[in-house]
Amino acid sequence: MRNRIIYFIIMLPVFCISQKKYYNYNLYEGRGYLFTMNQSNDLMLNSIRYLGGSLNDQTLSKKQKKIYSTSLQLFTGIIGQAITHEEGHRSVLSELGIGSISEPIVDKHLVAKVTGVSDETLINLRDNDLPNYIRLHTGGLESDYAYLKKADAYFNFNEERYAVLYPDYLMRKLGTQFYYLTNLLSTKVGIKEKDDSELDRDIVGHDLYGMIRHLHRPTMEFYRYTERNDLTDEEKSYANRMGYMSFLNFINPNIWKNGNYNLSNNIKVNYSVNYSLAPFGDFVEQNVYLTIKEKYKINPYFRQYFNKSYTFLAGGINLHNYAFQDDKFLLNSSIDFWKQPKNLEFENKESEFGLGLKSELAVRFSSWNDNTKSAYFNIGASYKSKGFIPEAPSLREDFRIYLGFVIAIKE
Repeated sequence: MRNRIIYFIIMLPVFCISQKKYYNYNLYEGRGYLFTMNQSNDLMLNSIRYLGGSLNDQTLSKKQKKIYSTSLQLFTGIIGQAITHEEGHRSVLSELGIGSISEPIVDKHLVAKVTGVSDETLINLRDNDLPNYIRLHTGGLESDYAYLKKADAYFNFNEERYAVLYPDYLMRKLGTQFYYLTNLLSTKVGIKEKDDSELDRDIVGHDLYGMIRHLHRPTMEFYRYTERNDLTDEEKSYANRMGYMSFLNFINPNIWKNGNYNLSNNIKVNYSVNYSLAPFGDFVEQNVYLTIKEKYKINPYFRQYFNKSYTFLAGGINLHNYAFQDDKFLLNSSIDFWKQPKNLEFENKESEFGLGLKSELAVRFSSWNDNTKSAYFNIGASYKSKGFIPEAPSLREDFRIYLGFVIAIKE
């Protein structure tokens, strides 16, 4: 009996860090273009996790782990975040059937951008579909928010080690925060319309300044590169508010590498607060991550949307990677419900109710290495009413099918 107790005490840390990792790659998400915001985020995030998990194992020396961490930080800081951020912008145009080119490598002005869109196309979008035109500005930061929330889920549901993903996570947190804090600075963008030919210009310039100006004055003279000095006093006050609100993103134990908290022998919990942007303003979100009996992984959330002067409540729940029938099946489902300003307008007090449903079922078709590695075929569907769900491609009523595969690895 004594030997069993000693063995259990010695092996307890090993049992606690045992992980089942899932890497989801959707090849099709209901449209003929590549990629949706969700696809580009999953491709980047899961590729980093897969390669990082292969490279960063328990046999690495302290020096080798430092090399891995520094290399990943440099990759994310130089190009990794720029790829998914710019894909967020581009995906808004692709959903609307407007062709564009993502250029994540910084240009002569030291900025990454999306190009290939004429002034006439942008003016037509602004004048006839202002919510999507605003989302064109906010799509990059929306993508950053969605990527980081997925990373939080992998940490909180014990599906990823900090050693593998944290260098990427930290750089993205800091990069996103720096962008929001430019709202508090008086520095000039320094790029003029005449600096580049029309099709070589970035579609929106500074994401936040352009968003704020067009929310407040959508019919004013068109130009892409808005600077802080172009904003009115009221608009500068709104910009300052956004900058200060962004500090809410630091209410998150994962930033400090604090894992889950035990509520009981069967329940672990973690939390986060997120701040991000919407086509009519912005929102604050409170997340709870519950792991029940190491089997049920649930993420309920509450959200408050804001337009210029009014608040609209929303919420939902996500079921994350629920495996059943001896891991033959893997289920991911979510339900979102909300009130948002009517017609997604910045100054509208009236609200509209919306609902979104999504479910994906993966079926295992292969396993190897003594069942420590598996492959699943993934199929799913989603429906949403008119309105905004972060990372969902359309602001309109929308139904789509998902096809792809999932790789599972047990460590």
